[in-house]
Amino acid sequence: MQERRMFQRFYTEFPIEFCTMDDKKIEGKGKILNISAAGGGMIVTAKYLLPHTPLRMTLFIPDGNPPLEAEAKVVWLKAMEPTLFLAGVQFEKVDFMGIARALRLRANRPDNNED
Repeated sequence: MQERRMFQRFYTEFPIEFCTMDDKKIEGKGKILNISAAGGGMIVTAKYLLPHTPLRMTLFIPDGNPPLEAEAKVVWLKAMEPTLFLAGVQFEKVDFMGIARALRLRANRPDNNED
């Protein structure tokens, strides 16, 4: 199967908060498990988010700097348990320097054994 992603995905884990930017205004917390320049990997959350839902996200990158603010949309959702979901998100508006902060943090981890 051919890879469809334009950017390499890096595995990481840090907390996020989000709010939908639709009339439902669903707020939640979760964690991001992987990240790339084009999209967030997965959000682990207790909230059910429909595909195409626009999100405002705050990513708490543990590097001593302020949180990263981003806008994204939900691309897919998968139930892991009745109240736990994985959601793939695609960044719509994001500071690429902020994404670089997350990637640097991952690259500097002592257990980093990725290619």
